[in-house]
Amino acid sequence: MLPQSPPPPQSPSATPKARIKMIVAWTVGLALLAWLLSHTPFSEVREAITRPSIGIWALTLCGLLLSYGLRAARLQVVLALDDHTRAPRRWLGLRTDSLRVILMHNAAVNLLPMRAGELSFPWLASRELNLPLPRAVACLLWMRVQDLIVLVTLGVLLWPGVPLVWRAAALAAMVLGWWMVSWGMRLWYGQHPESSATAPTAPTPPAGKVTQVLQRLRHALLEPAHHRPMAWLLTLANWSVKLAAGACLLSAISGSNWGTAWSGALGGELAAVVPLQGPAGFGTYEAGVWAGMAAHLSATSPALALAVSAALALHVCFLLCAVFAGALAWLLSQLPSSPSPQRGHPPRGTP
Repeated sequence: MLPQSPPPPQSPSATPKARIKMIVAWTVGLALLAWLLSHTPFSEVREAITRPSIGIWALTLCGLLLSYGLRAARLQVVLALDDHTRAPRRWLGLRTDSLRVILMHNAAVNLLPMRAGELSFPWLASRELNLPLPRAVACLLWMRVQDLIVLVTLGVLLWPGVPLVWRAAALAAMVLGWWMVSWGMRLWYGQHPESSATAPTAPTPPAGKVTQVLQRLRHALLEPAHHRPMAWLLTLANWSVKLAAGACLLSAISGSNWGTAWSGALGGELAAVVPLQGPAGFGTYEAGVWAGMAAHLSATSPALALAVSAALALHVCFLLCAVFAGALAWLLSQLPSSPSPQRGHPPRGTP
């Protein structure tokens, strides 16, 4: 039986190899940001912040806050929290414990380089939701798979200017790719039946990193709550709202049409897939936004000239909102709470 509150995960900078990776990530991210800003006068960056109206800023902020609520709702569904434990409190139907985990985890992901903030999720889920570490790791892995699938699907369906036949071909390729990956995993699991009893975080041989990932993915795929249709709908709603909010601000600053701005917002989010991430994602996010908008604008377009400053303004907005919301959630978690309601059995799938 795992302890209720295990110690926090080891710091990502605890080993020399990790320190080198972090230094490289910071260097690449800051160098990329410096290169982008060298082509963008600071006067334009200052103007980008003041150009949108108060209404546009408010709309962007409301969309971002709504996306936080949708993420918390998805966490409730993916973990089947209401099936096993009573909520300490609810705000507009959202469990406050689930919302705290999402807000603090989101702040950590936004602040730390190399996606190191992801390591906070197992510890937060264990502390706030009484969740065993293996279950939390499997949940995080599954949510990231869902995020990637939904983002790519939105890109295929809504990327401006793509002929219908190409969209259909891309969707067919995605379905075929998913089937092939599933077939390959079923084949591997059939050859390693003993893996069914292995916890997702169990130690593996020195050369077994791929095996460890497959074990965790197996555990994530076997959890029934992960495949609930509502989890997919909430993931789709979350990304649709966040991308729309970002596109609204990008369009207001750059003067581009909404479809081009939406492509820029999508490009910025997909840039998170890049292995090297600078501090707070600076550099890679702006490059992703610029690339998404450049796909639809000429090199001499005034809107493209403002793309980097618009991306920087949007990124700072997202970062400040994430940090403020995470800090507020942390402060609320430190306040004395009312007597905890009786907890049920641990979630299904707990090893």
